[in-house]
Order: sequence, then structure tokens, then C-alpha cells
Amino acid sequence: MAMQRSGAVAIVLTALGASLGGVLLYRDRLSPELQQYRSGLAEQTRELSGEPESVSDGAVAQRYKARRSAVEAMIADLRRLVAAESTLTVDSAYPRNNIPPHYWTGPSRGNVGPFITLTRNGWWATMSNTLTGIHCAVAVGGDTTFASAQQGEPWCFGENDWRGAR
Repeated sequence: MAMQRSGAVAIVLTALGASLGGVLLYRDRLSPELQQYRSGLAEQTRELSGEPESVSDGAVAQRYKARRSAVEAMIADLRRLVAAESTLTVDSAYPRNNIPPHYWTGPSRGNVGPFITLTRNGWWATMSNTLTGIHCAVAVGGDTTFASAQQGEPWCFGENDWRGAR
């Protein structure tokens, strides 16, 4: 009985192998419906991968990428400004509107500012960029804050939104 069972298993495995081999040999001659299914599946995979469908979608993505880069540059410049102004304050005992070049080399390309305002207990500065309507600000001192930002941490907001939206 064991011989009959192993013989039957061998026949089934041989039939499966022959079928699979036949499919592999003749896969180029598959039905048009199956080829259409394959192309549709490839198109859906491309859509899910996030690749832009058209030139206009690519342009939108480039615009958003440029805006994010501009905001990141402003945040980095304001962080460098906080460090420079802190060093200047330690050296001279008070903050200044104009920072000497040996403390801070200036903003990155495309950034405008900083516009520093001294207050009774500290200072704050704003910066903008030529590519976007978003502005960033930083505040240092006792009574100077923007929205929920921590002291010395840059906060970015829209052109008409001084409440702060990052």
C-alpha cells in the first residue's frame, strides 16, 4: 500500500512539474487578457509608489520642495543667530541689533534679514525668504515668545499669520 501511495504521489508531482514547465516555456504566448492585467498592475504599482503622473505634478512637487528647503534654511540661520547673539552678549554684556561679522557671517542665500528687535528682557528676530511667503522668528529672553515655541527655538508662520503655524 505504501508503494501504491508513493507511486501516486510521484505521478501527481510529475504532472505538476510538467504543467509548470509548460507554462514557463509558453509564457510569451500568454493570452492578451493576462498581458493587459500585467500592464494594469504595473500602472497601479507606479501610482502607489508616488511617482508624479505628469509634468504639472512634478512642478508642484518641486515648488513644495523649494519651499521646505527655504524654511529649513531660515530655521538653520536663526539657530546660528541665537548662538552668535548669545556669544556676543557674553562678550559685551548686552545684545545688539547689528552683529559684527566675526560673530555671524550673515544669512544663507535667498534669506532676508534678520531683523532684530531688542526688548527690555531680551530680543527677537524675524527672517523671510525670497522664494516663499513664510517667515520665521526666534525669541530669546524673559517675556519674548512666539506661539508655543520654546525660548531660542525658531518658529515659522505664514505671511499674514503672526500666531504661528509651523
